[in-house]
Amino acid sequence: MSMYNVKDMLQDCKFVSTDDKRKQGAKRDNEVLIQRRKDGGLTVPYRVIDNPAKLAPDDWDRVVAVFVQGPAWQFKGWPWNGNPVEIFDRVKAFHAKWDELPLDANVAKWSVTILQLSKTKRHLDRATLLKFWEILDKHMIKNKGHLRW
Repeated sequence: MSMYNVKDMLQDCKFVSTDDKRKQGAKRDNEVLIQRRKDGGLTVPYRVIDNPAKLAPDDWDRVVAVFVQGPAWQFKGWPWNGNPVEIFDRVKAFHAKWDELPLDANVAKWSVTILQLSKTKRHLDRATLLKFWEILDKHMIKNKGHLRW
């Protein structure tokens, strides 16, 4: 997942490769607004960013999810001393990976939800990406009930 294809994946629940997006002339934004359509017609905006250093201290209460790559240095400069265990107590962590690739050792140790995609079974993408929203909703009910979602 990248800033090129995050809207396709999270808003439209379909995988489009970063290479395909580049070939289509897509540009890489530092921030993407996802409009999530929920049952009942409600649309909820989610802001996806790739540089958490730009967040003000008050913004962190609204951070609901992070996509984990694996290296612990990904969390350098984050609140909670950049400790992934403490971060994942407050922010729901996800890791998107190809099903045939091994799981990163750090990801295996942490409290991270794995979203496995198949290079050969594209018809399963939607179900996997809808699972992301289902799990995030449960996290938000439990931990972020004060947010409008």
